[in-house]
Amino acid sequence: MVLVILVGLAVLPVIMPASRIIDGMRSASPASDFALLELSTGEALRGTQLLGPYSRFGWRHPGPAYFYLQAPLYGASGASSASLPVAVLIFNWAALLGVVACLRRWVDQATVPIFALALFLVYGLYLGPGFLYNIWNPAVTILPLGVFLILCAGLACGRTIVLPIVAGLGSFLVQTHVGYLPCVAAGALTSGALWLRLRRRDGDVATSPHLPMILAVATLAALWTMPLVEQMTRDPGNMSLILRFFSGESAGHTWGEALAIVTREIAWPWSYILFGTLPWYAPYQPLEGWRQAVGGAFALGQIGLLAFWSVRLREPSFFRALACVCLACTIVAVLATTRVSGEIRPYVTAWISMVGVIGSLAAIGPVLASRGLALPIGRDQGALILAVGLAIPVALVGRPLVQDSQFQPARSVSDAVRAELLESGVHRPHVAIQTGSPELFYAASAVLLQLHKADVAFSVDRVWLNFFGERWHPSGREDGLLEFHAGRPSGAPPALVCVPNGASDLCVWLVPRPPSPSAR
Repeated sequence: MVLVILVGLAVLPVIMPASRIIDGMRSASPASDFALLELSTGEALRGTQLLGPYSRFGWRHPGPAYFYLQAPLYGASGASSASLPVAVLIFNWAALLGVVACLRRWVDQATVPIFALALFLVYGLYLGPGFLYNIWNPAVTILPLGVFLILCAGLACGRTIVLPIVAGLGSFLVQTHVGYLPCVAAGALTSGALWLRLRRRDGDVATSPHLPMILAVATLAALWTMPLVEQMTRDPGNMSLILRFFSGESAGHTWGEALAIVTREIAWPWSYILFGTLPWYAPYQPLEGWRQAVGGAFALGQIGLLAFWSVRLREPSFFRALACVCLACTIVAVLATTRVSGEIRPYVTAWISMVGVIGSLAAIGPVLASRGLALPIGRDQGALILAVGLAIPVALVGRPLVQDSQFQPARSVSDAVRAELLESGVHRPHVAIQTGSPELFYAASAVLLQLHKADVAFSVDRVWLNFFGERWHPSGREDGLLEFHAGRPSGAPPALVCVPNGASDLCVWLVPRPPSPSAR
C-alpha cells in the first residue's frame, strides 16, 4: 500500500501538465534553439550525436547526455515536438523528488523540509510559470544542480552510495551547459575533501567506497566516451575550441561586475521583490543605491552564515557539509562570472540563484533543526508535506514556455518547399540562409526542422554547421540550392513562397543545379 502511494505521488503530478503540453503543442513548429535542440535529439535517437547543445561562440557544450535522455520519449512519441517539454517536466519533477528523498534521509527535524517547501515555492515564482517545461539547456539544468549540491553534502558525510549519482548528475550538468563546470568542480572537490578527512579520522563511519567508486568510474566512462571520441577524431576537437575560447583575452568582466551579478542572484528573493519573474532573455535591470545595498546585505549575511556553520558545526554534520559546498560554489560563481563573454544576461548566470536557494537552506537549516524549533511530527511526515506541497503546483502549472519559440507558418512553408522539390526532381538541396538577420534564422530553422522530420535531406553552409551538426555538412551530392532571405532582393525572380516574419518577410527560392562532378 505504501509503495502504491509513493508511485502515485511520483506519477500523478505530471499527468495533468503533460496532457496540457500535448494539447497545446498540436501542430507546433519549434524555432531557433528549440528547433536545433529537437534536431540534436533526433540525432541522439540515431546514436550519432557526439556533443551537447550549440553555443553561438563557435563550439558546442561538452556532451550529449541531455539529448540521449530525451531520445527514448522522443522516439516513442513518433518524433513529436511535445515529447521534449514533457521529458523536461519529468526531469524537473524527478529533481524535486530527489530533494525530498535527500532531506528525508539526512535531516531529522520536520521544520527543515517545510522551510525547503517555502523556498522552492517562492523560487518557482522567480523562475516563471513555464520554467518546468522549458527545454532550453540553460533552464533544464537548474533544478538538477540543487540535487547535485545536496548529494555532494551527503557524500561529504560518508554516504558513498550516492557517488555514482553525483558522477552522473555532475556530468549531465557540465555536458549540457559548460558554465556549470566551476560549480560542479567546486562541489565535487569540496565534498571529496570532506569525505577523505572524515574517512581518515573515523573510517568506520563511512561505508565501503569500492563498489560506488567502480560504478562512478563506469558512469563517467559511459557519459564521456562520445565527447572524447569527437575530441580525438576532429582537428580541432570541441574541447580544444572551448579551452581556446575561455582562455582568450577577449573574454571576461571586471570583479565588480561579477560581484554585482552574483549578489543579485544569491539574493534572488530581493530581486524577485524588485523586478518580478527572472527575465531569461532580456538584459539585467540596473540595481543601484539602497536597492543594491539591501541585496548585498542579504548575500553577505548568507555567506557569513555559511562560513560560520562551516567551522562551527560538529562532524559528521549534513548541514556543515552543505554549508561548505555552497560556500565553495558561491566563491567560484564570482570567478566564473568574470569569464562570461559579452553582455551578461540572466540565462547565463541563473544557475547561481540555485546556489543561493540551497545556500539559504544550509544557512537557516541548522537553526530550524535545533530542538527548540522541533515540530510534533517526524521527518517522514515532514518529507511527505514537502512532496505534496511541491506536487500540487507542479500539477497546476500553466502552458509550456515552448509556445513562445514557434514560427507558425513553418509547416505551410515546408509543404510548399517539399512540393517544389518533388516537382523539380531535387533530392538533396543545399541551404543558404542570409546572414545578419536573427529573425530570418529563427523562421528558417523552424522550416528546416519540418523538412527534416519529413525526411528531406539537405546540407547547410559552413557558417551554420555548428548550429545544426555534422550530419548537415555538404557532401557534393547536392542537386539544388534552397535560399532563405529576409524579404525580396531587388532583381530576384519570383519567390517560391513568402510569408510574414516580424518586420520583414521570409522568402524562399529553389534553384535546381547538377551535383558536383566529384560526387558522381
